[in-house]
Amino acid sequence: MTKKLGIGLVGASGWMAGALAAGAEYLDGDLEKAVKHPHSVVTALCARNQEILKERKQLWGLDQAELFSDYDEMLASPHVDAVIIAVPNHLHAGFALKALEAGKHVFLEKPLAIHPKESAALLKAAAASPLTTKVDYILVHYDEQQKLHGLIKQGAFGQLASTHFTYRHPIQIGESADQQWKLSKEISGGAIPMGICHAISLTVYQADSDPVDVSCKSAPALCREFDYAPRQDLIITFANGVVSVVQGNIDFAEKYDARHNLCGTEGQFDYVPYNPRESRAMWSSQSMNRDYAPDPDFANDHLDSGDVWEHQCASTVNEFVENAVKGIKDPLLGFESPLVQRTEAIIWAAERSAAAGGDRIQL
Repeated sequence: MTKKLGIGLVGASGWMAGALAAGAEYLDGDLEKAVKHPHSVVTALCARNQEILKERKQLWGLDQAELFSDYDEMLASPHVDAVIIAVPNHLHAGFALKALEAGKHVFLEKPLAIHPKESAALLKAAAASPLTTKVDYILVHYDEQQKLHGLIKQGAFGQLASTHFTYRHPIQIGESADQQWKLSKEISGGAIPMGICHAISLTVYQADSDPVDVSCKSAPALCREFDYAPRQDLIITFANGVVSVVQGNIDFAEKYDARHNLCGTEGQFDYVPYNPRESRAMWSSQSMNRDYAPDPDFANDHLDSGDVWEHQCASTVNEFVENAVKGIKDPLLGFESPLVQRTEAIIWAAERSAAAGGDRIQL
């Protein structure tokens, strides 16, 4: 292994790839300060459009990055120790499997896969490998979610009874082929892999229990020409008694909307992204003698932007890098982690339920 973890990025023509590359190349992912990351460096960029790669290499200041148009050739490079995979969804599982077979650590943009058999094969391969893996359920890295998780663990809300998470995001679809694939279920996997999986991952993170059953109702597009149902509503029951509602819509929204709330026997929490910053987070706790009120200091990171450059890309990639350098599995979002395993189980149960008209699927 090189002095720094050498990272190859495939799908480097996309803007999410840029934000992830910045997290691997620069401390705190800050291109403007241009402080190089002490433990990782981007050593390869891979995409079909070489002209865009040349532009991105210069724009992002990736001095050591070799340019590739062939993924297999990039994997064969001795300067690549790990890969960040940011290609269209239908390629995720296959690209990740190839990387593991080539002995590379894997950071995979969500979703893990778009078919249950692909998901199972990838999970099995990761479990049999000593390599570090991570799927990019980036929202669990926001301090707002981590602080909320800590309060639940402290018993601030008593026994958790219910949660409600939304993911309403009119995903960007331009005129180019680079964006049009998002309208196709064959390539995108559908609404849950395209984005609603983020709300499911947060539900699993906060419920922190094995899912027992799932029901899901789908609804057709109202604004854009998806060839699948872009609206999905799930009800999930967990082994600890928590009942969760997840509502997702990638067709339309006023703006990016990741509102959520939870209720326990001794308190509740509400997050409303459309509120002014000082009143976005509101909560109560009997054990902490706190009446229901806004908490302007609850978090610095807020789930109110669909701009990938404002996501917690640096902290997400940094954790992956640290674990890969140490040679350990990622306990939070590694493919073998409870959060990822439970999220995958819910996704495929929801797909089966939706296909059956909303029937409850036992897990």
